[in-house]
Amino acid sequence: MRRRISLLVLSLLVILPVAAAAQSPPGPSLDGLAGGAKLDALVGRVVASQQALRSMRADFVQVKRSALLLEDARSSGEFSYRAPDSVRWDYRGPDRMVVLIADGTVTTYYPDQARAEQLKISKKQRRFVRVLSGTQPLDDLTTDFTVTLVDAGGETPYLLKLQPVSALLKKRLSLVELKVDRRLFLPVAVEIREADGDSTRYEFDHLVINPDIDDSRFRLELGADVRVVAIDASAGVG
Repeated sequence: MRRRISLLVLSLLVILPVAAAAQSPPGPSLDGLAGGAKLDALVGRVVASQQALRSMRADFVQVKRSALLLEDARSSGEFSYRAPDSVRWDYRGPDRMVVLIADGTVTTYYPDQARAEQLKISKKQRRFVRVLSGTQPLDDLTTDFTVTLVDAGGETPYLLKLQPVSALLKKRLSLVELKVDRRLFLPVAVEIREADGDSTRYEFDHLVINPDIDDSRFRLELGADVRVVAIDASAGVG
């Protein structure tokens, strides 16, 4: 079943994984539906689950594949999110790194190098924060993809295959595959395939939905020895 829906750079989407204690908000059943009606219903359930999310924590694994690499490059760490657009990635290995998105600024900190980059972003660019955390509602995104829904049945997650429509996106992406948990109606895996054949896959585990997260989690105290490079990318963007 194929249908075009509005999405904004879903290629950057990061998954919201399965949590045993979490419950999806009630919604219409997908049983007995087919074609575009089933796709519409699935997107609606995912949107409801995303909108109910106030905060989350999870362990993550990022896997990159490239013709330039002899083997897959794996990174892991901890992910934190608090609505509406505060996100923190703590990469534990193989190279330590912190990526913090808060108050309209993206800070990338390399503790082993005593170096940080701070990128100021506009209100429009902050939407990417919600895309990155998987919390931007699917029906509120604006770039066109052709979407194919594959339902293998049983306990297998729903699979959404997204192919870019615009020539601009096709230069960067060939396919995005998004797996949606059948019970939670939240993404549990995403694989981004670039036009040059490289790919990135995200997997999360040990997810805690709507925990209390202290404000300090979304602040970085950079020491006097840290060299900071500041860039303003917000001008003229809106």
